[in-house]
Amino acid sequence: MDGISGTTPADRRRSRLAEAGLWGLVLAGMLSINMSWTQDGNYFLALIGGTLATAVVNHYAPPAALAIAVALASWDDRCYAVVALVAFLAGRRPARRPGAVVWVACAIVPASVTPLLEGDPLRGLLLIPVELLGLAVLPWLVGRYTHQRVLLDEAGWARADQLEHEQRMIAEQTRLRERARIAQDMHDSLGHDLGLLAVRAAVLEMTPGLDEKVRAQAAELRAGAGAATERLHEIIGVLREDGADPAPVTPGPETPEELVERCLASGMTVTLERTGEPDALSPMAAHALHRVVQESLTNAAKHAPGAPVHLRVAYGEDATDVRVASEPPVTAPEAAPGSGHGLTGLRERARLLGGTLDAGPGDGGGFVVTARLPHEPAPAAADDPRDDRATPERLVQHRRTLRRGFVKAAALTVGGLALAASVFTFVSGVPSVSPEEYASFALGTARSELADDLPGSQYQARPDREPPGPAGSVCEYYGAGESYSPSHVYRLCFRDGRLVSKDRIPLEAPEPDHG
Repeated sequence: MDGISGTTPADRRRSRLAEAGLWGLVLAGMLSINMSWTQDGNYFLALIGGTLATAVVNHYAPPAALAIAVALASWDDRCYAVVALVAFLAGRRPARRPGAVVWVACAIVPASVTPLLEGDPLRGLLLIPVELLGLAVLPWLVGRYTHQRVLLDEAGWARADQLEHEQRMIAEQTRLRERARIAQDMHDSLGHDLGLLAVRAAVLEMTPGLDEKVRAQAAELRAGAGAATERLHEIIGVLREDGADPAPVTPGPETPEELVERCLASGMTVTLERTGEPDALSPMAAHALHRVVQESLTNAAKHAPGAPVHLRVAYGEDATDVRVASEPPVTAPEAAPGSGHGLTGLRERARLLGGTLDAGPGDGGGFVVTARLPHEPAPAAADDPRDDRATPERLVQHRRTLRRGFVKAAALTVGGLALAASVFTFVSGVPSVSPEEYASFALGTARSELADDLPGSQYQARPDREPPGPAGSVCEYYGAGESYSPSHVYRLCFRDGRLVSKDRIPLEAPEPDHG
């Protein structure tokens, strides 16, 4: 039963022990059911040796093992159990080459040899579909069903472990996201307020004619606001576990024009194209616009120094569209340090606003960042739906589908078995005579008088040993009252058109008595 759950050496050992136990049970059953211990010892050696050889070959070449098992079954009916076990174990293994044609050939070819060598080949060949459907296909279906059920259960446990791991990761990500959100809120709200406080203290300090004591207090107030801003900066750095420094605190979000002016002053080549007016922007949307433009320009200066950057801002009625495109750098820059989470944070900020942000290489090289930012916060776009192919509900559905498929396949197989048996019985039914009819046949009766009581054809099988018939007679053979597989035949011998002898003869020679 390799290939089911044998993922560890212990599993493989248990699988091999279970398979060996099944072979032992089959062999013990064959030796104990209807077995005559007076048979020749070579018979037992052939039976045991053939079974053990099939078990060994089945471990390496299952199709060849099936051919051996079918040949054994053609030799002795007790070996039908070997065929069923090989088919069951084949179903338990993963589907792999060789294909179905090889399996069918390994089953049909050895099964066809014996009937072709016997006196009634048609009957033997018609019996092959009945035997293979019942002894090979049905056990294979059972093995395949159990194999797929085990795989489905293993997938369920693996999915449960994965979900547990994902839950821990989601909880950790939620915690970190909340810390970052707290830090950003502190940065946006307290930083802005402290900045305004510092500006107002500076204005008060520079007011002409102010009392020196008040001027000193205004200077202390301005210094305290600056110290509080630095302390806020440190706190935000502690809350942000990714190590990235928060954006510098400014009295308010800079406009794209102001950001471009600062970049131009630093030596960058930036062009700005603007349409519309930013009157409808909410504070949250204005801050998001500032962060998108600022981060995009910073990345352009870091990763494509000296390359021109084109910024386009289109203010609409309900949303603002931003596009920042940097041309390819003249020379390949050295790898610039960074946290690598800047764009991820921008995407999350745009998503929380109800917008979108895309970033990637441009058509002609360089790098392009595009964003659509609603002016008023909308419900955040949902994250990508999680794959539910292995959820508990879907696993239950898969089990139900597997059961239905097995029942359908088994029903089709049983139906085919019944149809094959019907065809076999109809086409190759045993021409037989009932015991009552046989007893009524009187010696000396003309053959023409018995024609109505005799079948239209004779039974093709002949006894292994039979007494000689009367001299000059012609003998006919009919099944001894058994419609499927008679163990005896009735021999009726006629001479000059009249019955001169009748005998009931076993088809197989009696076993010698060694007692």
